[in-house]
Amino acid sequence: MGDGLVQGKILVMKVYIDSSDYIYNYTGKLSKTIILTEVPFLEPLFRPVKGFFKQIRVSPPIQDGLAKIPYYEVKRDSNGKVNYILKPVMLQGDYIIEVGGSQDIINDLEKAFKKSIGVRTRVKFENLVVSYIINNVFVVEPSIDLSSLVVLRTVSPALLSNPFVPNQHVRRFTVSPGVLLWIPYMISKDILSSDVHEVQRAVFKLESCLWEHYSVRQKTVMVNYDNAREPALLVKGKYVISNKDEECKEIVREALIAARVYGIGSSRANGFGSIRVSGH
Repeated sequence: MGDGLVQGKILVMKVYIDSSDYIYNYTGKLSKTIILTEVPFLEPLFRPVKGFFKQIRVSPPIQDGLAKIPYYEVKRDSNGKVNYILKPVMLQGDYIIEVGGSQDIINDLEKAFKKSIGVRTRVKFENLVVSYIINNVFVVEPSIDLSSLVVLRTVSPALLSNPFVPNQHVRRFTVSPGVLLWIPYMISKDILSSDVHEVQRAVFKLESCLWEHYSVRQKTVMVNYDNAREPALLVKGKYVISNKDEECKEIVREALIAARVYGIGSSRANGFGSIRVSGH
């Protein structure tokens, strides 16, 4: 695999956060605010780039293995009308924020954050002043031991782009391996554009080598992103690996490592699509 992007790493930041009041917007944006406060020269990485995949993933604040984010609760009134009730979150306690990226990016972040350990910093987020203290920083280089099954869990909800439609607003709500993993697989091959022929090849290889176990579970949730309801997908389940040849195992391994580092789907730099992966 050489020195491709799949060789990226994950920065894990243990941080105490006090929001002092309820947060209504997607908290992945708060993580991004914290990162750019500490390392402002990485701001170009977060700018929109048409037709290319961003080479960085940011998680929302994570507690007990799940992202702490506002969700909409769906309720029906006596007339059967659907109402969406936003449930904000209060951040007061210890959390983990992950950043996945290339070795150079992660090295720069590690150096910057280590200088800030133990320092209380205040940032403005929406209409709040949020304070945080970085307690520890370390780097993880993920590895995956493959057997016949893979267990994949979303830590933060995913926005899955349709691989055959060059428009991020066209979402898919499926656990199909081709849809779930085509973006990290493309990143693992250093193919940073959604060329239709390359995408078709990626989807074909993933669908040939990996398929859903009957116990896979999925759930569509509504999150608040800049005062708009955004449907996103949570996944928890197993995937079966084809044992027909070693090439399939290598394809799956590359895709899963890249997914762990860079996330799945769209808007990974804004806190969507962080996952955990394990063999079974």
